[in-house]
Amino acid sequence: MQSSDDAKFIKKRWKGGCIEPHPTDKALIVNYQLEATVFGEPNNPMIEEKKQCQKIIRLRSLNAKTDPACLAREVVDKCDLIHKSQLNDVEQIIFYLKNRKDNACNDVADNNSRRPTAVSRSSARSHTNVTTGMSSSTLGSGCSGVTTLASPTADVSINNIDEYVELLYEDLAERVRGSAMILHIARNADNLEELENNEACLSALSRVLREDWRKCLDLSTNIIYIFFCFSTYTKFHPLIVHYKIGSLCMDVIDYELRRYETMRNELDIRKQPCDSNPVSAKASKEKLNRSTDDFLDIMNEERPKDMEPPRRRIPELKQRPKSGNWSSFHGTMSSSLIKSQILNSSYNEALSAGANSSTNSSGADSPHLVDFKAQSNESLDHSDPKVKKEEIDRLNKQLKIFAKKQEQLLRIAFYLLLNMAENVKLEEKMRRKNIVKMLVKALDRQNIDLLMLACTFLKKLSIVGDNKDEMCALNIVSKLPRLFQNAHTDLVQVTLRLVFNLSFDGALRRKMVAAGYLPMLVKFINDEKHHAIAVKILYHMSLDDKVKSMFTHTECVQMATDAIILNLNVKVDPDLMALCINLSLNRRNAQIMVEGQRLHSLMDRAFKYQDALLMKLLRNISQHESLQLQFIDYVGDLARILTICDDEAFIVECLGILGNLALTDIDYSQILQNFQLIPWIRQLLVPCARLDDLVLDTIVYLGTCACDELCALLFCRAKVVLSLIELLKAKQEDDEIVLQIIYVFQQILRHESTREYMIKETESPAYLIDLMHDKNEAIRKVCDYCLDIIAISNSEWAKRIKLEKFRNHNSQWLCMVELQQDRDNEQDYLENNDDDNDLDTYLRSEYLDNCDLYNSSNINEHDNDTNSNNSNNPGSPTTTYSRPVSTYRRSQDLDELYMTSSSKSQSSNQSKSKNTDELNEELA
Repeated sequence: MQSSDDAKFIKKRWKGGCIEPHPTDKALIVNYQLEATVFGEPNNPMIEEKKQCQKIIRLRSLNAKTDPACLAREVVDKCDLIHKSQLNDVEQIIFYLKNRKDNACNDVADNNSRRPTAVSRSSARSHTNVTTGMSSSTLGSGCSGVTTLASPTADVSINNIDEYVELLYEDLAERVRGSAMILHIARNADNLEELENNEACLSALSRVLREDWRKCLDLSTNIIYIFFCFSTYTKFHPLIVHYKIGSLCMDVIDYELRRYETMRNELDIRKQPCDSNPVSAKASKEKLNRSTDDFLDIMNEERPKDMEPPRRRIPELKQRPKSGNWSSFHGTMSSSLIKSQILNSSYNEALSAGANSSTNSSGADSPHLVDFKAQSNESLDHSDPKVKKEEIDRLNKQLKIFAKKQEQLLRIAFYLLLNMAENVKLEEKMRRKNIVKMLVKALDRQNIDLLMLACTFLKKLSIVGDNKDEMCALNIVSKLPRLFQNAHTDLVQVTLRLVFNLSFDGALRRKMVAAGYLPMLVKFINDEKHHAIAVKILYHMSLDDKVKSMFTHTECVQMATDAIILNLNVKVDPDLMALCINLSLNRRNAQIMVEGQRLHSLMDRAFKYQDALLMKLLRNISQHESLQLQFIDYVGDLARILTICDDEAFIVECLGILGNLALTDIDYSQILQNFQLIPWIRQLLVPCARLDDLVLDTIVYLGTCACDELCALLFCRAKVVLSLIELLKAKQEDDEIVLQIIYVFQQILRHESTREYMIKETESPAYLIDLMHDKNEAIRKVCDYCLDIIAISNSEWAKRIKLEKFRNHNSQWLCMVELQQDRDNEQDYLENNDDDNDLDTYLRSEYLDNCDLYNSSNINEHDNDTNSNNSNNPGSPTTTYSRPVSTYRRSQDLDELYMTSSSKSQSSNQSKSKNTDELNEELA
């Protein structure tokens, strides 16, 4: 056995744990495990010991203006005990400490002396003190009208938990006091595991909440807050489900929202003038009676002590009754005085009367209360306007005090449900119990913390389609502008995130635009905190073509374009760039983007950083004919960068701009020759050599250049046309590439100097005939145009094209005739074998199938192509043909071409004629 003298060195290491906020100070409590090992020899440990430790990190610089994210990064960098993966937890705890009100009644000594237990914290959520406005004295106070003063909670200890549980079996005031003491214990996370094992305590709390939640707001708030402390940790969620606290919370929320709505309706009815609508006076009176009944029921169930005005404010009677009998005077006194006398009477009497009535008649009103309500409502119609105004002001003040306490309860209940909604099944149960409707109703309240919580909960629920549809039906769009126009930045941020989730739906986007969201969201572009989320919402709105034009009435286009130009980073925000790309499809927006030398700045930035997205923006701008002239100065730069840039996405956009510039002021042949683009283009046209997008934009650029006759001759001489034909064979299934290739053929066929080359030296006519009955309408249209030009220029091809069009147009009729003829002559055909050489009565499709579509000199050379074309003949009944039949129409342009082909004009430019003759000689 080794002795202590053999010890040579000690090895220490630590293991990080959970992080908690300090209960009283602005500090973080870092829990970690320290392991110490004493070694005598290497790999020979003598003694090992583990110890749970804490480290307190005090945040002395934390104030209202501190950025939680920056401070969290600083804490993680400086403290080795905190792993980088805990950065989000640290940021959330700092945010909580920043907004927490100091609570001096927490037992600091008791908290520091007790060793924390290992309780796993729920992911991405800190233990937030949701009732910052609730002081310790409020927690200990009774509910409405309870005169018992709050006992100090400084000496509350978990060792006396049985005494606090016994208080839950006493009267209402004692129940409130006992629940407040248990809450004080539950707010310390170290006590939660011990409370979890105390089944008597939890059963008593759930029973009291289930039976008495209608009687007192403070009692309901305290008990729900206790279970909220458990809900902060995922480990305790089964406990909350076991006692069905979530279902009780939803019942409490639903009742409190309806109660507040009833009180508001009663006040609104009282504010209306008596003679405002004489026709519906009777209906208004009945509505007022019902509303007042509900209001008095609510006030009997609970009237908080803070709502009772001071004794000096209780109105005194102005005159003494003549008979000396005060009861006889009730019939003549005003309703406001009666209501004041009843509402301001001793709450203990009202509470006992309410308890007796609820016990005897299950919540029914006592006879004298019913008589009072009927009498007060009847006399209210004839009350003095001045007295009525005073009464309304008083009730409005009472409602505000009541709403403040109620919002505290709602916030705790919603927060508990939000924590429990981590379970998808529980979230679905909440949805079936109308949690979305309750949250949307809560958006009408004024409490900032409650609004933030409601928006956060709605944002979480909005990712489910059913919840989103329900929000749309509840017209949530009309409730949100008030929130993101608030001065509270955190509320604005949460609301904008909710709007972002909703903006994925097209119907909700249209409602947002109709509600005037667009100008309100544009204001956030220059706000650094809300810029990112606001730009994403605006991008979603810009997806609708009708909305794009509405951006011209705001400063969004100018602000977004300037933000791109003035950006100092290499890459611009992709969301901002995507927004500008969408907006540039509108002509007026594009015009605003290039005003004031902005086009020059955009081009300089695009070439400097070779930004493909920025070049895509410029490409969209170049689509508008009125703005194309401004791009002439940059044609040389765009052509030069094609051969030196390695970024294919950037080259695609440059080719797109060049393809859009179909201007007569540009000499395309000089550009192709000066920058040696012909060899580069031929390399791109090799099948499967480059990306299809790059190949497609190259073909589009060739179609633009082919409008110039010199370029068309250059393409024929450089065998670009042959490369296009080979590409057409390889890309038959890509309709877009096929369409652009035959468009290049069309442009080349329009020129007299290149038409004969296309007809006699290439296979383009045969492929055009094959594509004449393609399923794509645009391809059929261009093919018909090209074949009409060929038919006008060459009489031999004209006969073949006419015959092929006849066969295609009448293929169904020919097939039907052939089948009928086969049935009629089948018997004769077997008996008369000698008549095989006779001509059939009707024209058979085999005659058309064997028609020679090529020149006699090229039959042997193109025999394989002819066989492949004949194998795709739709006229044959055994052929499976995939392309629909098209009809033949002669266009007006072709008529003009036919008229001008006989009398060719010789008034072309002298220099161009010379170049044309030289190229023709080379081609010959």
